[in-house]
Amino acid sequence: MKPTVEHYTIALPWYEPEDFAELWGLAHDKDEMPPEYEIWHQTAVAVMNVWLSRGKALQLVTIRPKPFLEWLEARELPNTAETRRRYVELLASRAGDAA
Repeated sequence: MKPTVEHYTIALPWYEPEDFAELWGLAHDKDEMPPEYEIWHQTAVAVMNVWLSRGKALQLVTIRPKPFLEWLEARELPNTAETRRRYVELLASRAGDAA
């Protein structure tokens, strides 16, 4: 059986400029991400290019502060790279279910 596109798709967190400062300010792992949107954006594009060069399909999932923080609070989770990854994978899987 051939793998489907889901086997090749990577869900990546995406931030809008207007939300970045708030999300960064509330992150528990601030030391692992740049405080400036422009630097984060350059790094994110570089990461995207690496995944694309490896033949992966990308699904950018925008993290909005209010729903993300509500999701964290309901689960008593910190705002870390791991929880952001889990959140975007959850949203990406729900988007796939709607298709």
